[in-house]
Amino acid sequence: MEKSSADPRRWPVLIGYTMVALSSQFVWLNFSGILTPQFQDVFHAGLGMLGLMSAVWPLVFIPLSIPVGLLIDRRGFRVPVLAGAGTVMVFSWLRLLAGTDFEVLFVFQSLASVGQPFIFNGISKLSGEWFPRQEQALANGIGTMGQILGMILALVTVPLMVPSPSYAEIVRSMVLVSAVCTASFLAFLAFSREQPMATPPEASAHFMGSMRSVIRIRNIQVLMALFFIGVGVFSSLAQWIETIMAGRGISPLDGGITGAIMLVAGISGMVAVPVVAEKWGSLRKFVIANSLFSALFLFALSFRMPAGYYFVVSFAEGFFLISLAPLGLQISLESAGEENAGTAAGLIWLLSQVGALLLIVVVPSLYSLQDALRVEASDPGFLAVLVLAILVLAGALLSLMIRETRPGAGSGMAGQAGVRD
Repeated sequence: MEKSSADPRRWPVLIGYTMVALSSQFVWLNFSGILTPQFQDVFHAGLGMLGLMSAVWPLVFIPLSIPVGLLIDRRGFRVPVLAGAGTVMVFSWLRLLAGTDFEVLFVFQSLASVGQPFIFNGISKLSGEWFPRQEQALANGIGTMGQILGMILALVTVPLMVPSPSYAEIVRSMVLVSAVCTASFLAFLAFSREQPMATPPEASAHFMGSMRSVIRIRNIQVLMALFFIGVGVFSSLAQWIETIMAGRGISPLDGGITGAIMLVAGISGMVAVPVVAEKWGSLRKFVIANSLFSALFLFALSFRMPAGYYFVVSFAEGFFLISLAPLGLQISLESAGEENAGTAAGLIWLLSQVGALLLIVVVPSLYSLQDALRVEASDPGFLAVLVLAILVLAGALLSLMIRETRPGAGSGMAGQAGVRD
């Protein structure tokens, strides 16, 4: 059923969700910008354990994603997202009880990760319930934009607050992060509600039957592969961009700026691309075009050039690559239907986390392989970037398999019903 575009409540609901998504990422990357030497010197933890503390979040996400998606389809998005936001908030505060005991801090930081899949998997359901179709891709973009904003906040504000190995400074940063979580939770609690016209829980299919139905849809299968590649490539770039730049003689500051530019460009793309795609009327064509441009600029990133060149290329890469997420989420919503939006989101976010874990690990292996092959000795990250670019190009070719969800697409605004396989 088409939603009224005049319902003003949809925007506060979306803003509350975006704040919760932001706070989740803020907690996840709370220590990533200060691992060495600040955090390591205060907590006396090895780099392996520090890396594991961040890796736990996608590891926990993987087994929870599908059950949470099914739950959202049965019970709506509000209660699961509140549960996820509350979990992140509570354990973010409990971290303060750890003192300088890394093991206790590790436990509370890891338990906070349980809330993340409850938050991420809710955006498609929220968009489908509250927004008319011509605004749903934009709503998906704004909601997922919160994730990128949270990453930027963590990587910028925490290092500024903790310039030296000081326990007091780390505690102040943790208090700030927890306060943001609390404000976000309260905002979502106050603003969020289920759309009165939403499909009642009893109308949803049985859990396993719903999942089997969704996973048989070709568009969902393709999107699972595309999110595996896209989120995996993005995560590996975010993790290793400074290392790649350093191998080409780029300073740590300029390497950090390169990564920050990619994230900022992604935020602008998450808003601009869905708006233009909706006016054009075909999300499929923009997925194909964005994938091709992402591959092109990744190939361009493989060249050894001055820092200014990387600033421009990373902006283009972030704009086209990151903006694929809201387009994919909207296609999944239109393909699976509002009643199965949570299940579809759970499946594609599941593959995204698998891709992130795998490709982050693969990049160092490609460094070793390049060294063993004795190619491009002056640029140790060349093979890694080249492989990532080839993967995105493969994703662009795979995107040709997406079926159009809107009859008459490409002739103005979108048509009416989505196409189910």
